[in-house]
Amino acid sequence: MRVLGLRRHLGGAVGLALIAGCGGGSAGVPNAASASLRPQQRIDSAASSKLSGQYSGKFTDGAYGSGKAKASYSQSQNSVGGILTVKYAQTTVSLSVALVASGSSVNGTTVAGTGSLYCTFATTSTYDPKTHVMSGSYSAVYGCSGDGGTFTLKQQCYYRGANDDVLPATGPKPC
Repeated sequence: MRVLGLRRHLGGAVGLALIAGCGGGSAGVPNAASASLRPQQRIDSAASSKLSGQYSGKFTDGAYGSGKAKASYSQSQNSVGGILTVKYAQTTVSLSVALVASGSSVNGTTVAGTGSLYCTFATTSTYDPKTHVMSGSYSAVYGCSGDGGTFTLKQQCYYRGANDDVLPATGPKPC
């Protein structure tokens, strides 16, 4: 019986703390106004290139030749990351991508690892918001000495952000 009474008091105290936290935003959980993001912090702000989404395209690699690519990228402010898979004639390569968007430039690092092979590439690209195409080049900076190539990725669909902005009707649709 004592345990039941203690649980009742603790449950009431926790409930009051949660309710109090939702009210003013000064203690505990912030209220809606103070929790909302400023426009420059939103994934889909007008200043953003809206890079989140799924892409497909072509790669031309110095070691593997021509390949078909699929990517899934997510954007938070100016950071873009995701997974890229390229199917070449003899092999399929999966890469982790970490990029920084600044205006139309999207540059950063791409990492490939299969078995004991591990390679890091410097990636330089541009994104055209009118055609929804990201194109650029990459070159090995660790492992895979001398390897590099070029790519073109077309955005097929986009992931909606926090404010549900949509791209123009002529562009990709929501994924």
